[in-house]
Amino acid sequence: MNTLLSDLLAVIPWSRTLELVVDIALKAGIICALAGMMTVLLRRSSAYVRSMVWVFALAVLLVLPLSHTVAPIWRLPVLPSIETWWESSSIGTGVEVPEKGLPEPSDADDANERKGAAGTLKPIVTTKARWHPWALIAWAAGALLFLLWLAVGRLVGRRILERSKPPGNHWFSLLDDLSIDLGLKKRVRLLESDCVKAAVTIGTLNPVIVVPSGSAAWSAERRRFILSHELAHVKRYDGLIEIVALIVTSIYWFNPMVWLAVRRLRVERERDCDDAVLNTGARPSDYAMLLMDIATDLGSSPRPVWQLSTISQGSNLKDRIMCILDSNVNRNRGGRRSLIVSCILLGLLILPLSTSGIWETKAQDKKEKTKKEKLEEKKLSEEECKKKQMELEKKKAAKKISKEEKIKLGWEKIKQNENSAALLVGMTLKKEGPGTGLKMVDKIKQSGNDEYYFKEEEFNMLGYLFLMDDKVKEAVEVFKINTKLYPDSWNVYDSLGEAYMVAGKFEKSRKLYKKSLTLNPDNENGKKMLVKLAELEKSGTPVVKKK
Repeated sequence: MNTLLSDLLAVIPWSRTLELVVDIALKAGIICALAGMMTVLLRRSSAYVRSMVWVFALAVLLVLPLSHTVAPIWRLPVLPSIETWWESSSIGTGVEVPEKGLPEPSDADDANERKGAAGTLKPIVTTKARWHPWALIAWAAGALLFLLWLAVGRLVGRRILERSKPPGNHWFSLLDDLSIDLGLKKRVRLLESDCVKAAVTIGTLNPVIVVPSGSAAWSAERRRFILSHELAHVKRYDGLIEIVALIVTSIYWFNPMVWLAVRRLRVERERDCDDAVLNTGARPSDYAMLLMDIATDLGSSPRPVWQLSTISQGSNLKDRIMCILDSNVNRNRGGRRSLIVSCILLGLLILPLSTSGIWETKAQDKKEKTKKEKLEEKKLSEEECKKKQMELEKKKAAKKISKEEKIKLGWEKIKQNENSAALLVGMTLKKEGPGTGLKMVDKIKQSGNDEYYFKEEEFNMLGYLFLMDDKVKEAVEVFKINTKLYPDSWNVYDSLGEAYMVAGKFEKSRKLYKKSLTLNPDNENGKKMLVKLAELEKSGTPVVKKK
């Protein structure tokens, strides 16, 4: 199970996943900006309408990642593919990766200039950045920390409730009267605790109002104002809305626009609850004085994560008091028509945004470069297109055959040099069978005779000749010799892994491909072979017969 997981992790499309995160983050910023513009247009409406616009925007942000589970309906290639970011244009020296681990001898007279031969130093361009996984890991770590903080807050809130007790009877008649005045149909629990300094609301679906110990000494007016404010939170389902806000913040923790949206939601939420208190008949001046008194008692202590804002927190106190004392402010908690219209307009702006793509793709680049070719292809009939496809498949098949022919041609050239150690080992294996090749290499090494020379690419070519002739045991032995002679070469482990895969020894093959990837993380053939091995094991492919 662990090996299969590691194989899959080795081929994770890090750049594509990072593109998805960046795509969602940019769209989230635009959505927050649109919601902000909408609330500016609704500045003469009630705080309830503006707060619900922010709630709608955060709900969209919560489901925005789900819109990327399907392909975009249309693409607006605004940004270049993330794979092209910070590409290096400098040319350095490195080992070029051969296709499928096979050396390809050219038709040139010099047999040492073979394209893709292991160990051939050629100028290459480094194009793959290493920062994609780290960026994704940083985002995931931040999101996980926020979610853990949220979970800790829920546990602390539950602990507070467990230690609370019912208050005096003087609260319950007031609770029933205010619930009727605010149109709150559900029954709300009321508790008293010495763990809180001011009245707070705890819980999500079944919120509980907790008042501090000693609240029996409060005046009737103070109890009425505070309880009206907390019941307004319950009626708005602010416990659930706060959870949504915290989850959205966890996902988009690096996006300042999201933080601003959550802050504006909390500001409008507190103003709406203030309007609810004033609508019960409270005098604005008395209620403003109460807020200042509570703020003085609390001081500058931060709000715990497990609770909603206390009655004097959640936004700038000065701005709240100015709104409370302003008689021209719209305190109507209805306004459903303007709310519905606003959300519909916002949704119409968000829908095309969430179903569009902003990245350029390689296919799009190719489309731009081959515009004339596309126009010519459209003129071709369906039959001609089919013929063209068949010809292409034939060319691919011919290309495969030509690779084998090139290997055979390269070996014929090697056979002209009697001093090749690979040639001597090949002749020994053909004559005496498996198990004799390694002994011959040891014999040459121990003799100290400089007559024979060793070349990694020649042994690699010999191994593939045996593999093409279905002599798997001989091929495995030759590739093993190569790993002993050149233990620092990634290509020798890649070749031996392929031989073991043909032999049906998948576990050994996997270890060798991983060894090859450790030495050369850019070995794309190794990554593909690991996935292929997992598929072969899953399908139960039988072991290949060996001659």
